[in-house]
Amino acid sequence: MLGSFVTKFVVFFGTIFLVRILSKTSYGVLGYIENIYGYIYIFAGLGLNNAVLRYVILGKTSEEKFGFYRYAITKGTLFNILIVFFVALFFLFYPYPEEFKGAKWLLLILFITIPFQFLVDSNTLTYRAMFDNKRFAIITFLTSVILIIARYLGAIFFDLNGIVIANILVYVLFSLILSYVSFNLYFKEYRPNQLSKIEQKKVNNYSFQYMITNGVWAAFMLNDVFLLGLLSGNAEIVAEYKVAYVLPGVLTIISTAIGIFIGPYFVKRETNHNWVWKNYIKTLIILAGIIAPLVAIMFVYAKSITTLIYGVQYENIVPIMRLLLVAALINSIFRYTSANLLASMGEIKSNMLISIFGMCLQIIINLILIPKYGELGAAVTSILVYSLMALSLFIIFIKKFKLTN
Repeated sequence: MLGSFVTKFVVFFGTIFLVRILSKTSYGVLGYIENIYGYIYIFAGLGLNNAVLRYVILGKTSEEKFGFYRYAITKGTLFNILIVFFVALFFLFYPYPEEFKGAKWLLLILFITIPFQFLVDSNTLTYRAMFDNKRFAIITFLTSVILIIARYLGAIFFDLNGIVIANILVYVLFSLILSYVSFNLYFKEYRPNQLSKIEQKKVNNYSFQYMITNGVWAAFMLNDVFLLGLLSGNAEIVAEYKVAYVLPGVLTIISTAIGIFIGPYFVKRETNHNWVWKNYIKTLIILAGIIAPLVAIMFVYAKSITTLIYGVQYENIVPIMRLLLVAALINSIFRYTSANLLASMGEIKSNMLISIFGMCLQIIINLILIPKYGELGAAVTSILVYSLMALSLFIIFIKKFKLTN
């Protein structure tokens, strides 16, 4: 948990460094291309990296665990090679807004990162699946630190070009190192089981549904930035919203770190509904006790914090940031925790449907509010949608685990 927290915190400071180095326009362009990359990465490996964290845990022997690991890595990588080719072809002819046309080739090059980032994610999740907590903490921390340093140096010497190249080089390096480490640590002595057709279907179904659900979660922030860029065509507005989201986004460090830690334990006890319900409530109470005071402090001192970290050029984002803090409070404590635990325990379908409904609602409300209120409209949309989704997920938890105790 500490490793996840420190890693996310390092990423937060890496964002600050880039904001200080790049102009508001350049940071807006970077946000635009990384936003599109984020959409595509939702489909990386058909979500098979998520299957690692469930099925490697559930494998009864080392041969079974190796079989699930090899299947996820092999099939996921093959799909990633195809996705890079087709999305690059699509975005070669994509009609970019005028201010972002110059970033086309940067985006196409950035897509090369997809298969290597997938391997990094899959192998770090393997460490969690094997309950190798120290290794997970150290590796994720080192990966993040080196990535941030490389992006920072790339930005200093080559601006946006340097950031994109640094991204690719770091992920290539770590994908090779981590794959080698995983094989030699856990699987070198064993022959992998060949998954039956039934097992493959089970893994594929779980991975696909998790990919859609997880992708919808990721798409919420991506949708805001994409629609702001599309409807305004202004790189500075995109930059302002991205920066306003950084501090509220820090709150997810806490819920994500706790979620990564407790997820495997809920998987192992998912049939004990009484245990699940009690520990779910405990988790919500702990998160509320940590996050609510932090939100209150950042809300009150938003102007001072923004000026100190980003400078006076971003002073106008304070009202947006305060609204996003409220959205982050709801999201970090209730929505993320409920959705993450339900997904971990195999309750994918209802989780997925709520996520899809929430995303559709978000897009509709954004299309209404952004043209009238700009960034403020996007922030208000987040509050409304996260609240509705959190309530829906809590009701599912009650029906599934509370009422069946």
